[in-house]
Amino acid sequence: MPLEIPFTVPKVPKVFQIADTSFVDDATSANIAYNDKYVIVYDFSKVDIDGAIAEFKELLKDLGATGLHTEVRSGQQNQLLVFIQPPRELLGNTVHHSRVMDWLYGITRQHPGGTKNTIAAGAFEAEDLLSTFHLVTWRKELGGAGISPEFGKWENVLSVFPLHNPRLNRDLLVHMSKRLFLSSTDLDWIRNLWGSKVAFYFAFIQSYFLSLAFPCVAGIFAWAFLPKYSLTFALIIGAWCTVFLEYWKIREVDLSIRWNVRGVSKLKSNRPQFQWEKEVIDAAGRVRHYFPRWKRIARQLYVVPFLIISTLFLSLVIGGIFALETFINDGYDGPYDYYLEYCPTIFLAILLPFINSYLEGIAARLTDYENHRTQDHYDMALTQKVFVLQSISNYLPIFLTGFVYVPFGDVIIPKLRASILTYIGQKPDPNFTFYVDPDRLRNEVITLTVTGQVSSAIEELALPYLKSNTKEWWRSYRNTHTFSGRKKNKWRRGDDPSEARFLGRVRKQAALPSYDVQEDISEMVLQFGYLALFSPVWPLIPIGFFINNWFELRADIIKICAEHQRPDPRRDDGIGPWVASLEALTWLGSLTTAAIVHLYGFEYTWGVGKWWSLPLTIFLSEHIFLGFRSGVRWALETIGSQHIRKERAEMYAERKRYLDEMEASAAKKGHLDVVERERRKSVRMTAADVFWTRQVEEGASLHAGVGLIKAIKGGEIMKKMI
Repeated sequence: MPLEIPFTVPKVPKVFQIADTSFVDDATSANIAYNDKYVIVYDFSKVDIDGAIAEFKELLKDLGATGLHTEVRSGQQNQLLVFIQPPRELLGNTVHHSRVMDWLYGITRQHPGGTKNTIAAGAFEAEDLLSTFHLVTWRKELGGAGISPEFGKWENVLSVFPLHNPRLNRDLLVHMSKRLFLSSTDLDWIRNLWGSKVAFYFAFIQSYFLSLAFPCVAGIFAWAFLPKYSLTFALIIGAWCTVFLEYWKIREVDLSIRWNVRGVSKLKSNRPQFQWEKEVIDAAGRVRHYFPRWKRIARQLYVVPFLIISTLFLSLVIGGIFALETFINDGYDGPYDYYLEYCPTIFLAILLPFINSYLEGIAARLTDYENHRTQDHYDMALTQKVFVLQSISNYLPIFLTGFVYVPFGDVIIPKLRASILTYIGQKPDPNFTFYVDPDRLRNEVITLTVTGQVSSAIEELALPYLKSNTKEWWRSYRNTHTFSGRKKNKWRRGDDPSEARFLGRVRKQAALPSYDVQEDISEMVLQFGYLALFSPVWPLIPIGFFINNWFELRADIIKICAEHQRPDPRRDDGIGPWVASLEALTWLGSLTTAAIVHLYGFEYTWGVGKWWSLPLTIFLSEHIFLGFRSGVRWALETIGSQHIRKERAEMYAERKRYLDEMEASAAKKGHLDVVERERRKSVRMTAADVFWTRQVEEGASLHAGVGLIKAIKGGEIMKKMI
């Protein structure tokens, strides 16, 4: 039977019955430090009482063996909250050990000093929390407790998360509300609070947002003065995409140096799900867990048929609904045609999220099967699969409109109409004619970009808010009516009055979903794709993105603070595999924009001449793009950035210092003192090789050489005189 916790009814003062928020600390918890607190949510609803007790004992045993302090409180229903805090000595020593490892692997250049027993204070809150996270989740042989949520023997551990710091969250929100743009100091603030992995996302969206100012101005100019599908505007956007992407690569390196995380992927530990075949010892004497590369490559080959089948399936679904929508809009004039024209769009909007979710679940299982060692490699493999699926779902309708419907609609639509009418038993009209609306492509782009931003905002902010508040209301209602029978009790039975509000806040956080920064980066990359691929269709696309991203940046901060658990302060040196996705979109944009301008930019006549010259246009556009990208990359890498130039200067200064020390040492060796000379004389006199013992005395070699010169020269002079 499920394990039930006995509760007693405390008399709670009225002050603790106030509804809790994530941004306000009450007087009883105002002095809580959040730099060393983690919470484990243990759910025992699926095990009997004996199994739950045994498993919970093992959980506390592993935590205690690591040296962690624990406190246990009741959670939601059949859940326990295990509060974790490392002792100051353990936390400080773990922080110091982490800094030493950074130096050892070349992430930082200066040794932190100290010994193996040194206790160091974290430079910021996320550094302490990261060390606490390692103590909880790392394998036991690495010094951690080995707690891996929802995996292996810890499948009943639902989550492991740090507590939100309400004071810092509030200060951050107030500060951001007064800022029009984010500075590097603001990004440092986010890094200090949530770690560099999350901070890199905000750095990316900030850089992307600022850079959109240029295409916004260019778009207004093109909309007012240039013709539709302007070649000039297409070239401007293509150049902007290339410059922005190459600039972001430099910016990534700059921030990774600033935050001391450059090359941090070298320090990534094994995923708990990684199944190694054997242990090997590398040249440095380190034990490595080995899984054959050829096996992983062989497993990755399963991705090829999966992506092909997924692409065909999504193309069939989207293409079929697109054809049905086109038939209803342009080829059907029967009853209820006004209402029927919205049905395909509504049906696709409902069906597509379920299809994407199912396919992304298969992609995740395939990535699990590939058995990647580190979380970074796993994320990269999964990101590549999800990116392909999301690209098809988002961009395929525009490709169908631009390269199928508009060019061939006058041929396809009559035949499609005749086939459907014949199938349902009606006789088609032989005199039916159809004229393609060339503005259909522009309307499609406007619809997808605008509705995409609106639906994304609703999905990210409104729905999670309603969902979390509905769940919270239902839990409160069920708890108050189940345990006490009174509607006014808003605290949990068994809570100490002095902890009631704090525990209420923790329970609320435990019920929130974890934050996945990859989803937010994915949204920005897809948005960038619309701009790179289809900007000549509607020059005002950048303006909508510019306005959206100003709100998006601030909304994401609110989302993390209020609607998600505090993210683990993981470290990363960039946005990872999404840079490759941006490069792919930029390259593909050089092809699609060239095709769009070629087909639409001059006149709406679809003759054979336009189609046979299209490959030549695409070929030239691609090679112009490749040459321009190489030039931009060389220029930006040559210029570098502030921190890159500073790092180069420091490396030169360090090498120069070593060179000066070597030269000073060499000069010193040229002037021997009396003691050193006598020591060397004694060594030569006792040497086994007699050859080196004949001219030991100082000046003996000089005297012998001068004598030889005089003897030889004197002999020559005597010969001449004779």
